[in-house]
Amino acid sequence: MDHTDQFTGNINPNRMSGTIELEPDNSRPFFKQEKKILGEIHLDEDSQAEPKKEYKEITLKFTKGLVGEEFEAKDGNIYREIKIPNADKDDKSPWLSFVAPANKIHEDRFSENGMWLKLPAEGHTTVKREFIAYTDSNGKNEYQKETASISNTDLKKLMDEARPKERVSLKDKIAQKKETLAETIDRRIKNPVNRNNMSL
Repeated sequence: MDHTDQFTGNINPNRMSGTIELEPDNSRPFFKQEKKILGEIHLDEDSQAEPKKEYKEITLKFTKGLVGEEFEAKDGNIYREIKIPNADKDDKSPWLSFVAPANKIHEDRFSENGMWLKLPAEGHTTVKREFIAYTDSNGKNEYQKETASISNTDLKKLMDEARPKERVSLKDKIAQKKETLAETIDRRIKNPVNRNNMSL
C-alpha cells in the first residue's frame, strides 16, 4: 500500500518510528493571516472623514405675550411667530419678529409668563418687519415687508435687550441666593470667629 496517496507529503525512510513529515500543499492558495489589533481605527490616507463637531445651543427667553398663535406653513409644519420689542421704548417703529417651530417653544416653569426656545449657536434666523408703505384715498394701508438673516447669537442679544430688566425670574433668584450663601460660608471658613478672645 502506497502511503503517499493518503498524505500530502513523503515518507522519510530514515525514520523507523513511522513519523510522517508533511510538506505544504501547494495545490491550494495559501493566505497569511495578519494579526488583528482591537481598539484601533485605521483610516486610509485619502479618507475624507472629519472629526464630529460639538453641537452647541443657545437659549432665548421671552414673555408669553410676545408669542403668536400656531399656524400651518406651506411646508406643512406648525409654527408660531415671536415678536421682538424695540429696546428703546421711545422707538415707535414696527417690531421685528421671527417664526419658530411650535414644538420647540416651551413654557418656563421658573418664570411667570416666561417662555424659552433653543436654537443652534452657529445657525441663522430670518427676522422680518412689516410697515405701512402708504395709505390710499380710501384709508386702506398698504404694508411692505423687510427681511434680514441674522446670526442666532445676535438674535439672542436682541431678545435679551428687549426683556424687562426690573423683573427677576424665580430661577435667577434661587441662583443668586445660592451664590450669596456660598460666599457667606466661604468667608466664615477663611475668617473663623474665636469666641475666647471676644470681650463684652
